[in-house]
Amino acid sequence: MTTRHTITHADEIYVGNAFQGGYSPDGRRGIKMTHLYAHEFLSTAGVPAIAGDPDGFTCCIPTAATAWTIAGAELLVLMSGPLVSSVGATVANFDVPRNIRWSACNAVTALYLKVEGRDIYGEPMAENIRGLGAGVVASGMKCFKAIDSITMCGAWAGASIVIIGTGNKLGLPFHLADVGKLVSVTIAGHTASGTTGSYLVRAGASSATTMTSCGGMPDARGFIKFISPALNGTIRFTALMMVDHTTRRKAFGPPQVSACSGAV
Repeated sequence: MTTRHTITHADEIYVGNAFQGGYSPDGRRGIKMTHLYAHEFLSTAGVPAIAGDPDGFTCCIPTAATAWTIAGAELLVLMSGPLVSSVGATVANFDVPRNIRWSACNAVTALYLKVEGRDIYGEPMAENIRGLGAGVVASGMKCFKAIDSITMCGAWAGASIVIIGTGNKLGLPFHLADVGKLVSVTIAGHTASGTTGSYLVRAGASSATTMTSCGGMPDARGFIKFISPALNGTIRFTALMMVDHTTRRKAFGPPQVSACSGAV
């Protein structure tokens, strides 16, 4: 239970008795506190479950030559793995915010997947992910904490199997204004380097942006794509980032796109 709340709404906080002429704007004592946030990508098991793996979150749909919509409990019946809350529930709750990937056995460039769900704070969000071709995995940009419904949109030509799962992009809890605001990333307790292919970083959408597009726009807050070593359900991942706390948008990013209509 929380027993304490915000101590101050000051724009800046100086602590201590140290003094150095010319350091502070008005000659005050103390050292300015920084706004660094250490984030651990934690699941109920302590580390993120496997990404992009049938054991994590998979919805495998054998379908005929018709468009289809799977939503709510119907979707859960077809899903499996530890990232599914429970078969028969109305939503799939992930351990950490993750992007969605999908592929099909036949040519699907005219098709797209409409994913609707919620972010880490329970805000509605949606994304359209266009198919890339037979057997080619299409990867979404937005990181969902929960999935409410998935709809296949567009003309469906021929029977196929559609496989839907999660990727290795893990969403951040605060807005990453630019990649330079990410101070460090650790994997299994060791400082990792993006230049060596350990991870990739994508900054969030501009805090001033009105997010209207359902396809191709970055995640509202940004994400880290962990590449090597791969998420395997045992490795701990952390990120140290700078957070601008001056406004809601600068701290948490622009509001999500909450509904999608039309093609990508």
